[in-house]
Amino acid sequence: MLTGCVEEYEADLPEGETNLLVVNGTIRSNEKSEFYLTRSIPLNDHSSDYYYVNDSYTWDAQTVYYARVTICGTDGSEYECPIQDNGYYTCNTPALDPNVSYYVRIECDGDIYQSDPEKPLHTPDIEKLEYYQKGDLENIQILLTTAEPDDPTQTAYYSWEYTETWEVRPTRQTSVYFDLEEMTAKYLSPAEQYPEKGWKIVDSKAILTESTAHYVDGKFNKYQLLDISYKSERIAWNYCNEVTQRAITKGEYEYNKACLEAGWEMGGLFTPQPSALPTNIHCTTSSKRAIGYIGCSLNTVSKRVYIDGHDIYREVPQPGGYVKLDDCTEEDCVKMVYQGMVLYIWDDKRMIQQPLTTYWAFPADFDVRLSGATTTKPDYMPPFE
Repeated sequence: MLTGCVEEYEADLPEGETNLLVVNGTIRSNEKSEFYLTRSIPLNDHSSDYYYVNDSYTWDAQTVYYARVTICGTDGSEYECPIQDNGYYTCNTPALDPNVSYYVRIECDGDIYQSDPEKPLHTPDIEKLEYYQKGDLENIQILLTTAEPDDPTQTAYYSWEYTETWEVRPTRQTSVYFDLEEMTAKYLSPAEQYPEKGWKIVDSKAILTESTAHYVDGKFNKYQLLDISYKSERIAWNYCNEVTQRAITKGEYEYNKACLEAGWEMGGLFTPQPSALPTNIHCTTSSKRAIGYIGCSLNTVSKRVYIDGHDIYREVPQPGGYVKLDDCTEEDCVKMVYQGMVLYIWDDKRMIQQPLTTYWAFPADFDVRLSGATTTKPDYMPPFE
């Protein structure tokens, strides 16, 4: 009965409600301000879509490459943001005047868009960033406590970004390889051996936002920002999370919440269309709409938390499958090499009338670089020098 009720639906949206300019970014005092410009797409266009990665949904959108983006102040100041190789329009913004309102002007496809002017908003400090694990077989929580707000009687609104860095190690090691020319196993030189460890660095794409409306004294105390599975490779060895906190206006908070509803529940029957999202960006030259919210920050604050995998209950990543060849020949080894397998045990007993036995596994078990790790240790990761 359910499948019999399914039919294709063609949404008939006005032309002005499609191909909308989408703007993400923040004006940041004394920091790099970044703005990412994209275009919304028709519902039946799958050239761009949501995909799930690293605990969050990411929008693979149509980037706008030919626009002029300028940060403007009501005092007449202007800071142009040229486009970078990654598609972001950026500029190193100087210290902003807390008594001046700032906005972004975007010239794109013959139209001019402007965000509503806002004064730079001060961000209270992060008092404490810590982790907590209730017990064995329990996930690890990243908990945040904010410092006293500027006005405890007023509801405060925050957004958070974070960058995770973690150490990875190979699940198998080998000191030998099969030489195709001499048709035998040889020892790897120190320079040829696989790295003993590597590091992965990932910026969060999740929208993290909250208000202090239901918290005592207008501050957060051990607020859970993140929940990490005890099975995750991220906390197997050494893990670092750098959280950046930014105070935002109620309008930006409501926009973030609407984005969460539209993104995390995408496909739901009653989720809002993109054009229904609140925005503070308006086209000044036509009736075209835009999506996005440009905030303005006087400062942002950051703090790091570290986790040593030996201090928590976690499951260390295990190696993948392997192939054991009993009574092996050199020709068998050649086939394994051409199949992309890596030799890690060579047990040759043919001198005593016993067989040659070899073990083979997949390259990703030996080389952490194949999973995206760098072998250059970040200076903020242990062991510290």
